[in-house]
Amino acid sequence: MATCGNPNIAFKFERLPTFAEPTHYDVRLSPCLNQFSFEGQSTIDITIKEATDVLKVHAQSLLIQSVSLVANPGDAAKTLQTTYDDKLNILSIQLPSILQPQKVQLVFKFVGELNDKMRGFYRSQYKDKNGAEKFLASTQFESTYARYAFPCFDEPIYKATFDVTLEVENHLTALSNMNVLSETPSADGKRKVVKFATTPKMSSYLVAFAVGELEYISAQTKSGVEMRVYTVPGKKEQGQYSLDLSVKCIDWYNEWFDIAYPLPKCDLIAIPDFSMGAMENWGLVTYREIALLVDPGVTSTRQKSRVALVVAHELAHLWFGNLVTMKWWTDLWLKEGFASFMEYMFVGANCPEFKIWLHFLNDELASGMALDGLRNSHPIEVEINNPNELDEIYDSITYAKSNSVNRMLCYYLSEPVFQKGLRLYLKRFQYSNAVTQDLWSALSEASGQNVNELMSGWTQQMGFPVLSVSQRQDGNNRILTVEQRRFIADGGEDPKNSLWQVPITVSVGSAPSDVKSRFLLKEKQQEFVVEGVAPGEWVKLNTGTTGFYRVEYSEEMLTAMLPDISSRKMPVLDRFGLINDLSALLNTGRVSIAQFAKVAASSTNEDEYVVWGAIDEGMSKLLSCAREMSEDTHKSAKQLIIKMFEKSGAELGFSEQPGEDTQKMMLRATVQARLARAGHQPTIDKFNQLFNDFLEKGTPIHPDIRLATFGVIARCGGQDGFDKLMKLRETTTFQEIERQAMIAMSQTPEEALLTQLFEYGFEKNKVRPQDQLYLFVGTGATRMGQEFAWKYFRDHIKEFLGKYGGANSSLFQRCLKFAGESFASEQRALEFRDYFCNCTDLTDMDRQTLARPIGQTVEAIRLSARLLEANRKVIEDLLKENNL
Repeated sequence: MATCGNPNIAFKFERLPTFAEPTHYDVRLSPCLNQFSFEGQSTIDITIKEATDVLKVHAQSLLIQSVSLVANPGDAAKTLQTTYDDKLNILSIQLPSILQPQKVQLVFKFVGELNDKMRGFYRSQYKDKNGAEKFLASTQFESTYARYAFPCFDEPIYKATFDVTLEVENHLTALSNMNVLSETPSADGKRKVVKFATTPKMSSYLVAFAVGELEYISAQTKSGVEMRVYTVPGKKEQGQYSLDLSVKCIDWYNEWFDIAYPLPKCDLIAIPDFSMGAMENWGLVTYREIALLVDPGVTSTRQKSRVALVVAHELAHLWFGNLVTMKWWTDLWLKEGFASFMEYMFVGANCPEFKIWLHFLNDELASGMALDGLRNSHPIEVEINNPNELDEIYDSITYAKSNSVNRMLCYYLSEPVFQKGLRLYLKRFQYSNAVTQDLWSALSEASGQNVNELMSGWTQQMGFPVLSVSQRQDGNNRILTVEQRRFIADGGEDPKNSLWQVPITVSVGSAPSDVKSRFLLKEKQQEFVVEGVAPGEWVKLNTGTTGFYRVEYSEEMLTAMLPDISSRKMPVLDRFGLINDLSALLNTGRVSIAQFAKVAASSTNEDEYVVWGAIDEGMSKLLSCAREMSEDTHKSAKQLIIKMFEKSGAELGFSEQPGEDTQKMMLRATVQARLARAGHQPTIDKFNQLFNDFLEKGTPIHPDIRLATFGVIARCGGQDGFDKLMKLRETTTFQEIERQAMIAMSQTPEEALLTQLFEYGFEKNKVRPQDQLYLFVGTGATRMGQEFAWKYFRDHIKEFLGKYGGANSSLFQRCLKFAGESFASEQRALEFRDYFCNCTDLTDMDRQTLARPIGQTVEAIRLSARLLEANRKVIEDLLKENNL
């Protein structure tokens, strides 16, 4: 991991002392949307468990006006003295004397800010239909931001019930976790007081409020739960898709978990400014607009499937996370990994049109492996000392790897056994807290197997295995020699000699969809016998790509599979897994770009979007290397791409055909966009025509090919194309189009236009802070863009830190990674690392927080450099072979 600065500055983080715990909160807040502030009073019922003369709670960015104690019911409140630790956000309250174990009440009066940092109780800005600026107030309390709204025991272990009362202007809607009990005029009659029912016992990070001019649509589940989707005025109809899905979702989960959702209502609300994708507050689930709203004519298939997944993910949390909560953030995966897995279970069962398990392989399995192949990864169960530094752990390990490991375990135990274990776990720990071991115990009980022994290697150690496999024939049997080692993307040695218990499935050419044999690899190397395999028949490991491991085949084994990849006789999940493994092995130096190109060439008949995506990823590595070599090599590599893909592009065309499934248009976009990037003029002309017909005649561009179209206009259209995309972004009311226009414009090859775009987005603040990272996304498309993004980030780091609320913000960390990760030389890796070591705008504490993201980016730069050096000659030879 990259370390610099003073290693001795690590301050001692403290959790709250365990001698007291809250049982109930009464929170009353009065927000003012004109002044961006709120007044509050909060009463906490506390059980003192050991004699003490001090009580401690969390508070941050609050002006505490008074704290008083009620020791016995009916007693007069006594005002108390307090001290505050700014680093720990802990308010220490000095009691009048040593109190023995008993129940007491603390009453706080305070004032807070409705901030613009998308954390705590914050303000969100939007324009109404007349273009007037409006604000609403909403919350984001996970992981440690409830303390911005009211003093509390802000750790997940401290579950309590909450009574919430909001005093707001008469024309505004006020929402919280529970249903409204009463709405009465305030003392002066100018505002209204909205009182909500008492919540179930829950952690502070799940409390939520929203206040603003809101409208809604509603429906009821079979079990009688009132479901509503709330939006700012004029957008409620776009909530219909999510509303219908959420109703189905609650009923489906009620049955699958065999525990009924316990609240009378569940609101889903679209918030214009939102740092995460969504947040599972019990009874009031908050979303980015793009993650909840769907316009049937405008939303792409990909985005619609993402909306389905995000809705299902957050509602799965109502059980995994809300009903049963991790004791501490080390076990964050217990909620995120399972909500991520259940979202696919629900969408797979209820939205077959999305073929979601195919997308799972790319979006979850491959993305988890991409991060976990780095030396700067972390285990699923990651030791968290300071939860203020937690943002970087909301990553592809906690979500995608955890999700993939759950899928592997589900396939290994079988779905009914897996489900039985999860039901047991949820019933045993409902309204309480759990650790990973509790889950393994429940699954062991359900399966009769030692799940802890099987799974602890996957969650407690970093990384995952690659299995090297060779074979020999013995009569009618195939003997496989399988050796495991940790997959490290740089191809180097694993200093820890990690070992996993690996569930292996095997399929064969004569019955490619069936599992022919199952084995459990426990040693470094083992032999396995697969019976009844004819000589010459191919054998493949990891049937259906259900295991979280990669496979490296002997040349002979790989060659035997090529005809069935080409004819598509091999099932699609296996084709993807094979090609994705090869693409990953490129970086390690164990597979050359020429070998990958050979497999890609055998896939020209491929008709599945996700497999093409895996081919496309490998081809982009070829182009990146060629670009770094020379201008001529880059041109020749583009010609090779055209030679390989031209036929497919011509067959696919640009228009949707009757009776096609939803994936075909996405496949079209992938192939045609790759041809356009390679400079294929007929393809570029067609994209230009689509765009001009859209602007001049109003002919809609199919949503699934819109981003590819915008990209061509930005790369090839100069100032005129850029201006047209900018106007489109300015005039649309739909966030997906806004985002796609930005990603496209960031690909411009002209520095003056990139300067204009970054000024517009960052300096003039015309792009919401939550979306500014998309300005970096396309810059890696050109050398100039790489240089520009890196310089811009360095020149403006101080503003970024201020805008996003510090180095621990995930938005800041993602911009940091985008600014450097497309470089490909050792010199750049050192420059990137040294910049952060010496940057005077960062404190040593910031450097400690950023150690992992910096380390991951340095490693990514070095991997690209290594790929280039290993393949210079290979690429030259490949181009010569193809007469280029």
